[in-house]
Amino acid sequence: MSATKKTKRLDLQGIRGLAILSVLGFHFFPAQFPNGYLGVDQFFVLSGFLMCMLLKRAENEPTCTLITLFYSRRFKRILPLYLLIILLSMISLYALFPDTSIETNQDSALRALFFVSNAPKSEQDDYFTMLSKAVDIFTHTWSLSVEVQFYCLVPFIFLFAAKLSGFKLQCAYFALIGLFSYAIFYFIPENMSFNSVFARIWQFLIGMIVYILSSHSEKRAETVEDVEECSKLIEHEENSRDKPFTLHFISYLPMLSVIIINVFPYSLSTDFVRPLVTLGTGVLMMISENNLILSNIALTYIGDISYSIHWPIYAFHWPIYAHLCIHWPIYAYWKLNWDGDRTFLILALLFSILVAIIVYEFFEKWYLKLSSTNTGLLIVVLFLLNVIAINKDGLIPSRIENNNNKTKSTEDAIKMNHLWDLNDRKSLWVPYCDYEASRPLGWCNHTSLEPGPGKFKLAVIGNSWTANHGTLFHEECGSKAKIILQGSVGTCEPLFFSRCQYFFDKFQERIKAEKPDYLFIISRYISIGDAIPEIHTTTNFIFDKDPIYQTMKKQLLGLVASTKFKVYILDAVPRHDTYKTQFIADWAKEGADLVEINKRLGQTNAQLLDGPAYELARRRNSELVKDCGGRCVLVDYKPVFYNFTSQSYRMFDEMGYSYFSMAQHLTPLGLEQVRHVWKSVCEAL
Repeated sequence: MSATKKTKRLDLQGIRGLAILSVLGFHFFPAQFPNGYLGVDQFFVLSGFLMCMLLKRAENEPTCTLITLFYSRRFKRILPLYLLIILLSMISLYALFPDTSIETNQDSALRALFFVSNAPKSEQDDYFTMLSKAVDIFTHTWSLSVEVQFYCLVPFIFLFAAKLSGFKLQCAYFALIGLFSYAIFYFIPENMSFNSVFARIWQFLIGMIVYILSSHSEKRAETVEDVEECSKLIEHEENSRDKPFTLHFISYLPMLSVIIINVFPYSLSTDFVRPLVTLGTGVLMMISENNLILSNIALTYIGDISYSIHWPIYAFHWPIYAHLCIHWPIYAYWKLNWDGDRTFLILALLFSILVAIIVYEFFEKWYLKLSSTNTGLLIVVLFLLNVIAINKDGLIPSRIENNNNKTKSTEDAIKMNHLWDLNDRKSLWVPYCDYEASRPLGWCNHTSLEPGPGKFKLAVIGNSWTANHGTLFHEECGSKAKIILQGSVGTCEPLFFSRCQYFFDKFQERIKAEKPDYLFIISRYISIGDAIPEIHTTTNFIFDKDPIYQTMKKQLLGLVASTKFKVYILDAVPRHDTYKTQFIADWAKEGADLVEINKRLGQTNAQLLDGPAYELARRRNSELVKDCGGRCVLVDYKPVFYNFTSQSYRMFDEMGYSYFSMAQHLTPLGLEQVRHVWKSVCEAL
């Protein structure tokens, strides 16, 4: 029988290839492949199978030797590629991405470097929300972090099983741990279970059980003493290879089932499909050895380069080690520059595959031939280069206290705009805030009021604009407050939800519990400007039939009922081409007049870049005030940024200093432009 044993199972590479195609479909075409993320669950099963195989091969070694060999071999294969892609991602970050994304990704790169990307920084760091933003180019390192954390557990899980006598007892032991892990997955909140290694162990263990069952079956075949019986087994094996489709037809059923689920065009319940796909993959691995589809050369090659295409942990396969994620930074760059352009999206996908092939052919094949000493030296050099790259920029304080502190040259404007973009996320941290969970977003109390000279309990809520305005709001309204509660959630509007209903409901619950005297909603409009074509025309607005407006109205009336006096709502401010914000001062230096710069930003006299959406958002806000029973007030920035002479918005001053960062937040100078607005509002309380 040993003569007929295969050293490499191409079908497993085929399963890996199908999984990566599912994940790529989900990331590049989420509307068409909403369940493609389940490919990651398949990778965890494959990884458990292969980890068990490697541990089984060394099970006769002394315990310390087994553990040492396991870790040294795994990290020799993982780290060079992993560290290279982090380094290349950081280089592309500095060269191609906007300055506003640098701070976030420096922090994410550091977390990726130490394999803790799966620990959310806050409850707002939902994986699927982060995918839709595509700001963090290290989003997908979460799965490798789960993998490496499981490395810390699997040798000890395996060693304990090895001490149990009997094949059935070992399987029962793995099943018991798997059931406990599945209970964690099922009962803890989804955002936690998605990232937790303890809620994923059951998927790895299914792969381990599959390997134990397979190896036990082979061992039984190899111990057949009767020569005639052994000959029959060999003959059967040869016949099965001659007629794989006929004799192994059953393997096509779980394969097709998993494929159908992964490409199903409608989103399915995670509680149902994740166990189904995980178990289905395990069953498929048991019986797929001669599956012609899974063993074809194209699909197995995709499996070979899968790690180059995607971040997850495809840490073991023969004979080529898995590669690192290329596609996500490329996708993020597409979303930044050409969001909505399908041609460039397809080109980005093809380019990511091309880069994956290059990495596979010219880097991995090279470094796997190195000696252990040279590989270790390569790992140290790449690690140090990453540390240097991550800490390249020292963040320089760039706060402007008042308009008189502006410098007078466009050269200084270029520098300051760059620093404001670089420090954009840092500027959201409110020094007066005692954060409940994490900063700069989330809930916090302004504790520096000691307890506060005023008599009012104030609450300010919204998306990241709330945090962006937090310091200014404290300075202008603090004298009237005994308490200031601040709650902000990135990209989530408090009056309408397009993808953040959890936080949308949290706003309502928190304000109902706190019952402030005054409530302030400071939010950059995102979805409240979405059109409903069959309802709204340029001249006719039917708000009674407008589902967006009705949601806004219901939410606002609930907030009003929980507020003692009045609710202040910041009205919509138009958006511009934020990517071009970085060029404003350069254009001013070149001598472009203000009107020309406005045109380049999409702020023309004739129309705004988002004119219809902006106007619809303002109309909905105005209607809200009418339906509010006299208890709502609009706070409007239009008189600040709108030039009535040229009839256009101005997002910068005459020297090229920008009022807005590339992340659509107000810069320190922009905040100074609106300081008087909040001073007037707060003085009137």
